[in-house]
Amino acid sequence: MTLKRLSPLIILLAALFAVPAAAQSGQIEAALTAPPGEYTVGDPILLNLAVTHPAGYQVIFPELPTEWGDFTVHSQSPLTVVSNPNGTETTTQLIDVRLFSPGEFTTPAIEVAVADPSGNVAQISAPATGVSIASVLVEGDTELRDIKPQAELHYLNIVPWVISSLLLAGAVGAFLFWRRRRRKKATAAAIDRRLPNEVALDELARIFALSLPEQGQYKEYYTLLSDCIRTYIEKVYRIPALERTTGEILTSMSGLTIDPQVSHQLVAFLSRCDLVKFSKFKPELIEAHQALTDARNLVETTWTSSAAAQMTGGEGGPPSSGTLVGPNGTISKMELTA
Repeated sequence: MTLKRLSPLIILLAALFAVPAAAQSGQIEAALTAPPGEYTVGDPILLNLAVTHPAGYQVIFPELPTEWGDFTVHSQSPLTVVSNPNGTETTTQLIDVRLFSPGEFTTPAIEVAVADPSGNVAQISAPATGVSIASVLVEGDTELRDIKPQAELHYLNIVPWVISSLLLAGAVGAFLFWRRRRRKKATAAAIDRRLPNEVALDELARIFALSLPEQGQYKEYYTLLSDCIRTYIEKVYRIPALERTTGEILTSMSGLTIDPQVSHQLVAFLSRCDLVKFSKFKPELIEAHQALTDARNLVETTWTSSAAAQMTGGEGGPPSSGTLVGPNGTISKMELTA
């Protein structure tokens, strides 16, 4: 066999024995240690598995079973690699184990796989380590002790809270009821129970107190007079007078059984107001005062005629059955439709 044929075989044998040779020469070392200290049953014990190897080597730690000899494996940490001053590296893993009985215990040995940069793998063993678990019992103490009593829970009496809540709810309900009744009374007081003629006469009195003609405010004055009579027509004859022109009001009143003389008086008054409202015509002061007097007379006379029409069954007055005319010429039940 020639040297050329022997070269591949020599290379293969050298690769196979490279890692074991490194382990035998002391370049690869594995150690399993437990941190010093006193442990009791159930305490976490962090075993340190460290492998020192040449730089560039890879260490593969095994995955330990949960029940590992006398130990219970709780977890295994990720690997950490640290470079050493002599050029080697140390790969470390922490193994969290627990023991649940007192005494002296020894861990099983751990087989670790180490691979060199060429991919050759060798097994190296980390020697077992001992762990001592102390007993919580005092030596010679055989006296039985009572079981620790249950923790006392403070009793919370909720009765006062329930009573306070009910009283508060009752107070809130009483306040809401009182406020609701107050609002109803205020709403009832705000209802205008005056008859249409009384409303019109009160408005005319208010207009007179403004003294607008004396201030030269004729348009404003006649506008108020016109609106007052139009509102009165709406209440008494059920005609939307505020939304219609004077001519339209005359047409609407013609369709009702109203005394033509009354309708013409009302329309004539509104026309006089329109003349001042929509033109540059400026009446005399005495004419302005007379206009308010005419408006008052129209309300009084038309109200009396509308009451008489009700008594005779005529249309155009307030549609209230059984209405009566009092001594002052007012309709006693007119407030129902005011």
